[in-house]
Amino acid sequence: MYAAISADIVSSSSLSKDSMLELRERLEQCLSLLGKYYHGFWGRIIRGDSIECILDHPEDAFEIAIILKTWVKAFEPKDPRNLKYFNRYGLRLAIGIDNMKTVDRYLDIMNGEAIYRSGRTLDGLIGHAKYSFTISMADCKHEEALQVIFSLVNHLLNNATARQCETIHERILAANASQTAEKLGISVSGVNQTLNAVGWNAIEQSILYYRRILKDYVW
Repeated sequence: MYAAISADIVSSSSLSKDSMLELRERLEQCLSLLGKYYHGFWGRIIRGDSIECILDHPEDAFEIAIILKTWVKAFEPKDPRNLKYFNRYGLRLAIGIDNMKTVDRYLDIMNGEAIYRSGRTLDGLIGHAKYSFTISMADCKHEEALQVIFSLVNHLLNNATARQCETIHERILAANASQTAEKLGISVSGVNQTLNAVGWNAIEQSILYYRRILKDYVW
């Protein structure tokens, strides 16, 4: 069983050419970092403003998706234009849980139901930016429960500032708040204050709940 993540940048046309190139570079750094942190992860940028990821540990997918979304929302263009929707939503993102036929990084091939699920579900979000975080899986009962969780977390992330988003993804990647504070160059109390303001406890509990569901998920 695999998890696939499909995502695209909301209102990418509002970014200038230079800002888009800068964001793409940041995304490439993020995907490279995720490949080091998460075994079996492979992510790529396609069509300039879209992302496809695959991983063979689907229990990691939710927090990886949160990292991607907050990584993009933490980006502040140097020459902003009309960035209302980009600043609020960052990425439109869908997770698909299913099997894969072919995952070949050397040949650059992702082929199978997981990536089809995430891609089709992402297409269904076009034109609905505020519903920018969803999941598709064969188990309707678990999918419904997880979708409620995703919607609540999405609401918190949509209202988070760039600084809060940076703190969230650094906290997920760090072992503890102290390591996060060292990376950001602020105090531990500063980290905790920022995370509390954005609803970190709810986000953290949601990640743990998702992990429990996926570890018990039986085909």
